[in-house]
Amino acid sequence: MKKILYLLVFVFIASGAFLLVNHKLKIFKYDFEATTVNGEVSMKSFDGKYKILYFGYVFCPDVCPTTLTLVSTALNELKLNDSVEILFVTLDLKRDDIKSCDEFAKYFYPNSVCLRFSDSELDRVTKNYGAKYQIVDLNDSVMEYSVAHSSSIYLFDKKGRFIKEVSNLTYENVKSQIQNLVKNH
Repeated sequence: MKKILYLLVFVFIASGAFLLVNHKLKIFKYDFEATTVNGEVSMKSFDGKYKILYFGYVFCPDVCPTTLTLVSTALNELKLNDSVEILFVTLDLKRDDIKSCDEFAKYFYPNSVCLRFSDSELDRVTKNYGAKYQIVDLNDSVMEYSVAHSSSIYLFDKKGRFIKEVSNLTYENVKSQIQNLVKNH
């Protein structure tokens, strides 16, 4: 009987340790070190607000403006302007300087901030988030290249905990997912 009790205590302690380590690893997975117009930041720098993170670039002709408009329209309709911040991660480190990137993001939603990573940090963060991007040469174009990229948004609670990736970017779904984020977290 004592052996069973010891075994149960061991299993309980081991399970708790696993859950704690897993929780810490999950937080680290989505953390980052980036530059903004106001200096260096991490995910923790944005604690106190819900966060919607999106990967894109300033010269994006279609997906980025459409997605940012969709998200900002949902936020405005839900009247969440003061409690939600959009974190816009630039994928175009060659052309997107931090100031123009920040202005681009704020054009769509005033509570936005542009995040610019080093090459290695961008690789780490996109891998951890599961975001995909690729530089595509445009041989006969003034733009020289484009950036093909995934278009999901990533939702985080006020403490920087990852809640959900949203890849179905219809207006109704985005609005519903943001509403659920604020209501349940």
